[in-house]
Amino acid sequence: MENNQEIYKKLREQYSDEELADSLMIPEELSEEEEKQAREEFVKWRLKKRQEMSDQDKILSGLLSIKYQIKSYVDSREFIKEKSLSSFLKRYLEVVNRNQKTLAEEIDIHPSRLNRIIKGKEKIGKSIAYRLETHSGELIPAIYWWRLMQKEVEQEILTEKKEREIEKKHVKEIVYRA
Repeated sequence: MENNQEIYKKLREQYSDEELADSLMIPEELSEEEEKQAREEFVKWRLKKRQEMSDQDKILSGLLSIKYQIKSYVDSREFIKEKSLSSFLKRYLEVVNRNQKTLAEEIDIHPSRLNRIIKGKEKIGKSIAYRLETHSGELIPAIYWWRLMQKEVEQEILTEKKEREIEKKHVKEIVYRA
């Protein structure tokens, strides 16, 4: 493996120092102690910047975080129970600094219905997805909320054995048998 000096020499044959400085960032090799110190400095800087954020910036940051987490999850093939619609709604409540009653009022649904959705006892329809999209300032599209819910429904279809057996009893005739 080439070290940074060898890489620099090769690049220097093709480019001037000015061109390299304008177009490349060459990582410095740090000792373990220097790397630890750099990480600590970065964490302090990041915390300071976070404290300086306005409330609106914090909401924007939180909503974008939720948006990309939902997108990443629904685009994956994997089902993770902890990444349910209700878990994302709970996180949404935290980010927008609302309680269930306030959010229910703001999106015009009964508080008990929102509570059932958050507890995973009721599914959302398109209308709730549209309302959540609008409530987020259209940062989190309705299709993300919908796809999140559909992922749960898909998992239920794949795993519910009892319900499948109950519904089989309603079929009077099977048209094809292998």
